[in-house]
Amino acid sequence: MCAAESLEMQLESAIHREIVLGDLKGAMEQYRAILAQPTKSRGLAARALFGSGQCLEKLGRRNEAHAAYTRLVSEYADQSETAALARVELAGWEDPLPGPHNLNFAQGVPGKAPPGWIVPDFPKGASYMAELRRKGCRSDIGCAVVVVPDHAPSPFGSLMQSFSAAAYAGKTVRLRASLRLESSDQQVAIHPAIASLLGITAAPEDGAQLWLSVDRARRQAGANSVDRPVRSAEWTKCEIVSAIEPDATFITFGVRYVGRGRVWVDDVSFEVIH
Repeated sequence: MCAAESLEMQLESAIHREIVLGDLKGAMEQYRAILAQPTKSRGLAARALFGSGQCLEKLGRRNEAHAAYTRLVSEYADQSETAALARVELAGWEDPLPGPHNLNFAQGVPGKAPPGWIVPDFPKGASYMAELRRKGCRSDIGCAVVVVPDHAPSPFGSLMQSFSAAAYAGKTVRLRASLRLESSDQQVAIHPAIASLLGITAAPEDGAQLWLSVDRARRQAGANSVDRPVRSAEWTKCEIVSAIEPDATFITFGVRYVGRGRVWVDDVSFEVIH
């Protein structure tokens, strides 16, 4: 394996660690290791620098994230696609959201990414990983579908939110959502009850999970909770109860999916229980 291929695999591993595993600190270390390699290409360096900025921003280290995006724009302007992503981040620079937003998917345009939610985008042309729906939902308002496009380099999808922990520090919160899987061999949506009768289930390797993580001051590890995997075509209620540390800075939660089908997400709620 040549050095370029090895670095490309390291970048894919860092992206997987960041988006799927939610290990922001570990992913950032991998991004930085790639940036330290003298044999890296400019395209690879730009993507690693953008990934580092994303991790820093999610960790609440916004000044450092801003510096990473600014460096990318100034030093890697020739990497037009990645530099454009950094410009978008800088153009929308503002204080972090004070709490979760659009949990019931009432806002947004069907077929597009739901507002208030982060839809991580893998490289190599994977244009989206989730979209808003008004039909086929469990509720009467709306839902989201996490999709892994056929041309995505890895079978991973994710939909998440990240916001300031200021209002939740020192409290216990409860995150809930309803999930159901549509297997990769289903070309059209089937009502979950009918799918159950027909014995249609997700492939053995497919699975979706609700997760929540907390970032703390001074780079300390915070709560990191994952609910049981969901592999059913029927709506399944998921729940995470977690204590938020007093020095928490950011809360991030979402749904991650492994497979070539899709996962439907509805009935999301986030509340303080004591």
